[in-house]
Amino acid sequence: MTVPDQHGKAEEFAAEAVKYLGQEGGAGTAAVWAALAQVYATLAVAAAIEAAAISRGRPGIPGPGPVPPVLPEPQPPGIAPLLGF
Repeated sequence: MTVPDQHGKAEEFAAEAVKYLGQEGGAGTAAVWAALAQVYATLAVAAAIEAAAISRGRPGIPGPGPVPPVLPEPQPPGIAPLLGF
């Protein structure tokens, strides 16, 4: 699916969501259509970013790189700094 196709689908789903707003019992249905519109809009943005990167000669978007550990590695006793001193 191309960027214009995804963008067009997002607009279609958003228009469908608007039809259900204000109708009795239509809030849930409107929320589902709005969620679909948001997904397709996000996919269109991602595809556009990737297409721009490819056109600049950078075939892929690099990853975030190494991720630091959540918890620090434990230190042997007597090496870690004393807290509060």
